[in-house]
Amino acid sequence: MIPFDITKGHIDQAIRRILRDGVPRSRRARNYCLVVNGRHLPPKYTIALAHEVATGQPLSSERFGGGSETNGFLRPRGFDVVVCGCRGNVRDGSKPAIVDGPSGNEGSIVASTRHSERCRECKKRVRELLECIYGSCVTDHRFNWPTGLSPYRNTSIYHKLRNVATALQQYRGFGIGEFVRRDVLSGCDYWVPDPGFIVEFDESQHFTIPRKLALSAVAGDKRLGFSTERWITLCEHHNARDNDPPFRDEQRAWYDVLRDLVPSVKGLRPTVRLYASDCVWCSLDPDRTRDRDRFLEIMFRGSPASSGTVWSNHAVAAGPRSTLSVAMVFPEVTVRSNNGVPPSGSEAQRPSVPTSASFHGEPIDFVLFPEGYISATDDKRKAALQKLALELDAPLLVGAVDKSLDDSDRAWQVLLRFESDGSRPSRIYVKHSTADAVAFERQDWAECDALPTFDLSGVTAGATICHDHYLGLLPRSHAKRGALLWVNPSFDNVTERKWSSVLRLRAVENRFFALCTSHSNGNARRKTHPFAFSPDGAELSARQAGSDIVRPISECSEAGSVYIVSLKMDAAGQPLDWSRLPPAKSPKQASKGVACNVVHVALRGGEPSVLGCSGWKSDERELRVETEHGPAYVGVLREERILDATACFGVIDQARKIGCAPIIWNHWKQLPAESAKLASLMMGRAIECCAPIVISDQSGVCELIELSNRNKIPVRRIVEPSGLASLDIRYAWGLKSAFKMVKGKLPRNMSLNEALSRYRSLCLRGRLQGESKRLTKSSRYQS
Repeated sequence: MIPFDITKGHIDQAIRRILRDGVPRSRRARNYCLVVNGRHLPPKYTIALAHEVATGQPLSSERFGGGSETNGFLRPRGFDVVVCGCRGNVRDGSKPAIVDGPSGNEGSIVASTRHSERCRECKKRVRELLECIYGSCVTDHRFNWPTGLSPYRNTSIYHKLRNVATALQQYRGFGIGEFVRRDVLSGCDYWVPDPGFIVEFDESQHFTIPRKLALSAVAGDKRLGFSTERWITLCEHHNARDNDPPFRDEQRAWYDVLRDLVPSVKGLRPTVRLYASDCVWCSLDPDRTRDRDRFLEIMFRGSPASSGTVWSNHAVAAGPRSTLSVAMVFPEVTVRSNNGVPPSGSEAQRPSVPTSASFHGEPIDFVLFPEGYISATDDKRKAALQKLALELDAPLLVGAVDKSLDDSDRAWQVLLRFESDGSRPSRIYVKHSTADAVAFERQDWAECDALPTFDLSGVTAGATICHDHYLGLLPRSHAKRGALLWVNPSFDNVTERKWSSVLRLRAVENRFFALCTSHSNGNARRKTHPFAFSPDGAELSARQAGSDIVRPISECSEAGSVYIVSLKMDAAGQPLDWSRLPPAKSPKQASKGVACNVVHVALRGGEPSVLGCSGWKSDERELRVETEHGPAYVGVLREERILDATACFGVIDQARKIGCAPIIWNHWKQLPAESAKLASLMMGRAIECCAPIVISDQSGVCELIELSNRNKIPVRRIVEPSGLASLDIRYAWGLKSAFKMVKGKLPRNMSLNEALSRYRSLCLRGRLQGESKRLTKSSRYQS
């Protein structure tokens, strides 16, 4: 183990001794090199010598490890350690490359300086490696992102882009109007849809003085997925020039910086850049674990966004702390929403903006405000929120009413992000339901833009607004792209049983934390409160800022308060432990009410069965049966597939196609937890799908969950001792009915089916649970 009393100063002295005296042949570098001013030095020998500088005694190589231990000691102290097989032979910035040894000799790594950086096989192999690690990779993918400066005026990257444009224009006098010659960016080198990031393969012509100027203007930005310092050094080393046309270097630098920064405002992960000469890429074998690990090591080396944590199907970049402290603002308003539509007049910005004193000096990672908290044109309140973000040194997520998205003067509900540096807010989300205008109607609607993920203190997050949480494929899209946290700001009083059921389900099925805050309108009979659930479905506790008294968040209903919630992020993304599901809170007892449109179900011969007009009918997967109350369609989801929102969507979508009332049947060999726990969780599914849920195992039907009225209040039904159960299909409407909250706000020239097909398109990317596409937490979670 490396003693921690070795300082950066000791290492610097050791490096000077190596540069003066050289390296013993037995201590030369093997798989990694410490790069210092173009010279490649052995990392482990450097540590041993630094210990001698510090203590007078050399550190035996047997007392500590090379590779990850040595590199993990050097890199946090500002040293550049690279994957390299030159064995210390690189001097004065000459280019190293690594190749594999003969077949069957994985340990042989030799140096080569003659491999062409334009090797076609290298570029092909990079794509194959990305496909093997992430499941999918697309070359030359186009996003249709504007190339000009003005389209980014109201985004968080505008000031950085403006500085870049200024630097490039001052260099040789070419104006941005001269070197920006296309309306949208050309295709990127590689696009990895899941978890959603761009990879660029940079050859020497990219390393120019204009590129250095552009990188200097954005150096240190945590939204970048590569080391700007190293790229600036490469620009100085290559000093490439391409004067055809005369402004080509400025043009390439501008397009490159757009690919670096625009992903951060589109909800994508940071762009990763590979240096073409860092490796003989075609020598890597995608089928070998060792080569995949080496590729990932090179790809994320020096990335401020990844901080050394690999984005793979087995790991996800996480925050600098294992616990996030979230402030949820719970203000009071005097005007209620109208069927979920917040008021768009002056009432929308009635709540006062809290000052930093309201947070009592608490360390905050981000602040969540309710829906419709301000008007997007209220410069006074926006300025107060910018000041608050700066004073708290934390981003703010604020619901706003925005009438500027089109020329119709309709009120769009949006989510604004105020950065901790006090800069102007950026719009990160547009509501999909119960607003005067909804995101589904936008002609440029696309998943990555309409449902962006974004970074909150190093944790990937997603957002929806209010009634959007009923549309389960929206937060599911965030989870598929690595979100470990989901926020859903709302406006005012909501029905406790409905909202807690849906929000709990969202947390469990997506394995992330779910947060929802709202306003209070002072109605003592129907006091609302914030909501917060952990990935195992447990309700979280909170305390008022400045107080030590912790209460369940459902008891936190004092208007004008700021509540602090702590999220232990190591719980997110982990496989579900069904035994940890919380006990049924409401209703604890099943209902004895009389069903109106009765359909009888039971387990017969071990298979789900329905009693229709012509007798009992069974099928192991799905069945359609005529009842005296009309046709019913039963889709059987085995065991954990009930947590797959896409599978549930498939059942109700099929029922719609054949004109039947939908019934979702969840069948287990043996229930993984008490049936009441499963019933409590599945209330959210019944609400979302407007369909009854039957839960059974080999012993028979265990639970029935259905809607009890037109307001979609869920109930549990009594199951008879004989195993016969009676469910009510009176309110088995299916998704199209649930989608009415979208239909009512669509423009006249857009049909419900068109909007529904956009929503349905979110199913096309495969299942969430049980497949390797889902990013999960690993032992590499940062501390």
